[in-house]
Amino acid sequence: MRRWKRKANCRLSIADCRLYLTVIRVLAMVVVMLLLSGPAYAQAIVKLTLEQSLDIALTQSFDVKRLEQSLMGSRMNLKAAEAGFKSNGELQLTSLPNFEQNERRTPLPGGTFAFDRQQFMDVQTDVFANQPIGATNGLFSLIGSLQRFQQFDVRTGPGGSSNPSQYGTQVRLQFRQPLFTYNRLKTGLRKAELNLESTLQTYTRNQLDLVFNVTSRFYDFYRAQQQLLLDQQEVARAEESYRVARLKQEAGLLAEVDVLRLEVDLANARNTAANSEASLRQNEDAFKVLIGVPLETSVEVTTGLTYRPVTVSVEAAIGHALQRRTELRTDDITIQLGEINVTEIDAQREITGELFLSYGLFNRRDRFQDIVSDFNNDRRVQLSVSVPLWDWSQNTYSVQAARANLENDRLTRQHRVNTIKQEIRAAVRNFSSAQQRVEITRRSQELAEKSYRISFLKFQNGELNTQDLTLEQNRLAQARRNSLDAIIDYQQALADLRRKTLWDFERNQPVRLEVKETG
Repeated sequence: MRRWKRKANCRLSIADCRLYLTVIRVLAMVVVMLLLSGPAYAQAIVKLTLEQSLDIALTQSFDVKRLEQSLMGSRMNLKAAEAGFKSNGELQLTSLPNFEQNERRTPLPGGTFAFDRQQFMDVQTDVFANQPIGATNGLFSLIGSLQRFQQFDVRTGPGGSSNPSQYGTQVRLQFRQPLFTYNRLKTGLRKAELNLESTLQTYTRNQLDLVFNVTSRFYDFYRAQQQLLLDQQEVARAEESYRVARLKQEAGLLAEVDVLRLEVDLANARNTAANSEASLRQNEDAFKVLIGVPLETSVEVTTGLTYRPVTVSVEAAIGHALQRRTELRTDDITIQLGEINVTEIDAQREITGELFLSYGLFNRRDRFQDIVSDFNNDRRVQLSVSVPLWDWSQNTYSVQAARANLENDRLTRQHRVNTIKQEIRAAVRNFSSAQQRVEITRRSQELAEKSYRISFLKFQNGELNTQDLTLEQNRLAQARRNSLDAIIDYQQALADLRRKTLWDFERNQPVRLEVKETG
């Protein structure tokens, strides 16, 4: 999982500092989890920082749980492919038992046949021990068999019959080796390795997206909180202006129409605050769903919204992105899987062969205690070849389709580079614009606050009318909103740039993500 690291000013060793920070962080997470899961969570207000929100989202959100299951599936597929190189065994009870009663036809001298009834019961058990050969895709098998065969009502003479039985045992070593074809065992392992790596790349990409989405939603939630606070301050200023206006009206220093105008402004300010509160609750619910917190929990977010100018060049950003973007490696993996797919389809109509070798010992006796003595042996060597003749170019068309898909994957890889360059150029421009807006709006807010203080004093002294005061109030409110929007847009633009380049420009280091071990 992703972990954001802080710098600690201490004189301990680096390892001790990291251990100290880890302990503090774990304790903080435990406190947050207890607040979220306790019986009084509906009443208590949980205050979350951005780092705490990310920690919660990366452990209990729907998206991260879904990603973990996908990653586990790929890892299990790889383990299954690796296990294919190891020995395996099985027990087959082929006849447990097998009883038959039917008519038997026996040829006689002179070209005639004799027909009689036969009954028998067969009980057989086979044990297989197989060892795949990864280097050649061959298979060694050691097979042991035990059989009991019994006949019923066998005539032994005039008026006589018996139920004879026989016991058989066999031990056989055999080897199968495919010829003139690719190694399917190694290919299956390679596909599993590539699929796991692709899943890891997707996991990392989705983690980055989740971190960005949580960061963006965090600041949207914080913006809604601050917007409500600003609107409540506007209500307080409107109430104070209305109060002063009423006093001046009672003293005969202000006309009634001016008082009514300020009363309308007060009503509008209260309406705006009510709308902001509704928007805040919507943002809160969306934020809780995203990070995986129960909707019944009351949550607030807190942040310092610090601004530190960061220098970002387009060339450096593009270089980091082309070096670290997971999509490029995923495209490379897709191309390799496409090449394997072409090979597999082409092999469906290729000349294939198989070499089969077998050597065994067997015995058949009337008594069970005699089956382990006086073995006979059997040998078998077989070479088979399969040559396709015609299929009306069905396989040829399938191979051409697979090669077309492969070429499409290669074109996608080439186009991805240009797309990433375009994304980075746009992200850097957005970041630079947001940085400039922060500096401009901060200065504008300072000037607007100073201007409002002067105007309010003039209004109290009767040197300014209500219309001009209202304009000053609106100007100050707009300046504060612009300043808030600018700093939040700056943080979101910085997070977007971090996601798209996998480089932390604030700390000048790569973005590091941890992948949870599963299975």
